[in-house]
Amino acid sequence: MKRLALIALLGMAACSKGGGAGGGAPAKLAGAFPISAAPAAPAAAPSARLAQIFTADMLGANLAYLETITGPAFKTEGDDRIYKLDGCTVVVGATRGKIDNLGIIDVSPRCSFNIAQYFAGGYDHPVPSFPTFGDIKQGLGGDYAADCLRLCGNAADPVVSLSYEGSHADNYNELVASASPDGGPMLDAYTDWGDQLVARYGEQAVVDNRYDDNLDAVASKDFGPIHPTTIRVGTSLITAPG
Repeated sequence: MKRLALIALLGMAACSKGGGAGGGAPAKLAGAFPISAAPAAPAAAPSARLAQIFTADMLGANLAYLETITGPAFKTEGDDRIYKLDGCTVVVGATRGKIDNLGIIDVSPRCSFNIAQYFAGGYDHPVPSFPTFGDIKQGLGGDYAADCLRLCGNAADPVVSLSYEGSHADNYNELVASASPDGGPMLDAYTDWGDQLVARYGEQAVVDNRYDDNLDAVASKDFGPIHPTTIRVGTSLITAPG
């Protein structure tokens, strides 16, 4: 009993020195490490294999060479081949086994590429790898267009695009950045642009795509802060009018 009483007294003394509940800092445990917040998860790094594909000299290369990196196409739609690569969707336009153009569907910080390498101009305002429409417009230029602004029907979602045609110094490379107005700011921008075109030219003219001025300043303001979802570079992307 005397031994039990002595242990109890020693325990009470230790509690009073350690502060107990609400009294000073708690005693440290031998061998314990201080608790720190778990490190934030690193941002997803761009795919290394995408960097192998998106080079200036891949345009005009043999499709067979590209497929040593990508593997076989996931899907073929006309002259376009779709590849799944490191969580990204790559689209390649090719004719007779030669690559005409390259692009990414569902562009993101991880699924992106160096646009500037395909164009000699625009270095005063370089286009970032994950650009907004405004970044492309400022860095390169280009024209806005929509395949439909009124009475579009249900066959497919309308598409808004910003297209740029490079000069001889750019090897006549083209760029087309596009997105569908499926909701949010993109739908708001699409609606405002269409409304202002209707106010200027009338409903039927917009339905028939019969207007001389596409109100580029309006489109640039509306779509400027929005990221396109698909970006393609190369040739055979822009259809000549008529």
